[in-house]
Amino acid sequence: MRTIYLRKEENGFIRKILIDMAYLVSHKLIRLPKYYFEENLYLPYKKLGSGINIEKYFLLKDRITFEDNNFYYFKFPFKSEEVIEFAD
Repeated sequence: MRTIYLRKEENGFIRKILIDMAYLVSHKLIRLPKYYFEENLYLPYKKLGSGINIEKYFLLKDRITFEDNNFYYFKFPFKSEEVIEFAD
């Protein structure tokens, strides 16, 4: 599986946060450290066969599947091929 990043747009800049790929592959969940969580984090995706429509999957408090002392866990409702890559 390739590397996938969350994005955050702020003041004309785009910041990226690396997703824990080992956890994602084995559990099909995004494991995000609590200190990385902030409003407007998103994962850009495009449904396979949908043309050029790129959508944003926002990680919101109400989308947290569960949490522990250090991490929030979010569902990963995509195939890895649907997630848009981040150009460095």
